[in-house]
Amino acid sequence: MFLLNETVIEDEEGKIWNTYGITFNDIIINDISTEKEKIEKLVSLCNELDLSPIHIYDVIEDFLVHNDI
Repeated sequence: MFLLNETVIEDEEGKIWNTYGITFNDIIINDISTEKEKIEKLVSLCNELDLSPIHIYDVIEDFLVHNDI
């Protein structure tokens, strides 16, 4: 099962950002987007379609290029 993960990042100017990624067992991909709702939809879609974890990097690449979820 794919899960949403959250990372807190501080930039050079001291500004704090929450970023969101995807976790599947020992596969942890942080900092995909700052838009939580979009990553929640992506996680939900991956689970609905029973995506094989071997394809998750391709799915994330497509998400970043097209960003149309």
